[in-house]
Amino acid sequence: MKHYCLVGVGSRGLSMFAQDLQKTYADVARLTGIMDINPGRVQYGQQVLGDEVAGFTDFDEMLDSVPCDVVIVTTKDATHRDYIVRALERGKDVITEKPMTTTAESCRAILSAEQRTGHSVRVTFNYRYAPYKTEIKRIIKSGVLGELHSVEFRWFLDTVHGADYFRRWHAHKENSGGLLVHKATHHFDLINWWLDLEPVEVAAMGARKYYVPERMPNHGERCSACSVSDECAFYLDLDADDKLRSLYRLNEHYDGYYRDGCVFSPDIDIEDTMSVIVRYPGHVQLTYGLTAATSFEGWQVAFNGSKGRLEAFEPEWYITEKDQHSFKRRSDKGIRQPADWRLSLPEQPKPLDELDIRFYPLFGGVERWTVPHVGEGHGGGDRRLRDDLFRGVNDDPLGHAAGSRAGAMSVLIGVAANESIRTGQFIRIDDLLKD
Repeated sequence: MKHYCLVGVGSRGLSMFAQDLQKTYADVARLTGIMDINPGRVQYGQQVLGDEVAGFTDFDEMLDSVPCDVVIVTTKDATHRDYIVRALERGKDVITEKPMTTTAESCRAILSAEQRTGHSVRVTFNYRYAPYKTEIKRIIKSGVLGELHSVEFRWFLDTVHGADYFRRWHAHKENSGGLLVHKATHHFDLINWWLDLEPVEVAAMGARKYYVPERMPNHGERCSACSVSDECAFYLDLDADDKLRSLYRLNEHYDGYYRDGCVFSPDIDIEDTMSVIVRYPGHVQLTYGLTAATSFEGWQVAFNGSKGRLEAFEPEWYITEKDQHSFKRRSDKGIRQPADWRLSLPEQPKPLDELDIRFYPLFGGVERWTVPHVGEGHGGGDRRLRDDLFRGVNDDPLGHAAGSRAGAMSVLIGVAANESIRTGQFIRIDDLLKD
């Protein structure tokens, strides 16, 4: 029986880890404590989890007070480093949400602390565990592509999910590193894992093109105090959602954080439109694009090699034209449907039953693999990841488990991309790692 403590009592910490530890893994794991700097969220967490889970607002007090073998970190991205390093130095192993951290300096500090203490860090890259993405890894590993030449990867965020990054703490790079760190760390890790390579050099461009103040003149700083909320497609009513109201609305007075910031605020400093080039060993090239304002959500990838081209496509969510323009429903995630938006009519989205992977040999023909569509969290990755974390696996030939090195490599691509946007220069990963 292992004892776990959770740092960061937000939606992700509760739904992804704390509640499932109690419900699904009680035979092998015990959640002994939760900690958040906001006492209201600690109280809410205890209401959800029960009084047997101790609540704290001080990290060291928690580790002094309850048995703990592993610390789970689900706090604001920029604070991960502090909790990870302190936990390692207190003799604990760590499970951390992605991104592992947000800066090159913090990556170096975590890698050093892990080496110094002998304790381990696991990064929760749930996408690796999804069956569809696992099948892509298996096919590439089989050698069907021959010598790998290049990768093309595009990711689309819709105007429900994508917009949410611009109303929360994520909207400031000092908190999240921007979408090229917070969100794209998922995507860069997938590429690193699929290729079994580490990046060498990065260049990027980025801009805030859609979520700009001019799009909604006279907007307020938050939805609940906005004079144009009736006209805004991005209005969010915290009081209409019991969970958001309990976790955030009722606890604003403790720390001043509000969950319904305006997506058009002039203070936002993250980009919504980004393009990245990455060079890997052997001059393997990655071209990557991320946009945070489309009517659909999903991703496309293609691998080009000496024997042909492998393509994969996963449409994750689709929003019909009617729902796109129904302002009163825009904050309701129920308007997002799992559908293939390439084949959908405006009001009749085609349901997803299976996903394709196709290989086009260099001199003609096609080979096709199909994987059943899994509607569970992150394409089935969440459950498989938790099983691995809390029950362990006897054999993992594809290397799903991600440690601190993988966490650092995915973060550093985003850090390098941000630096390239700022300077207009190529940025070498070795220069960020130094030692």
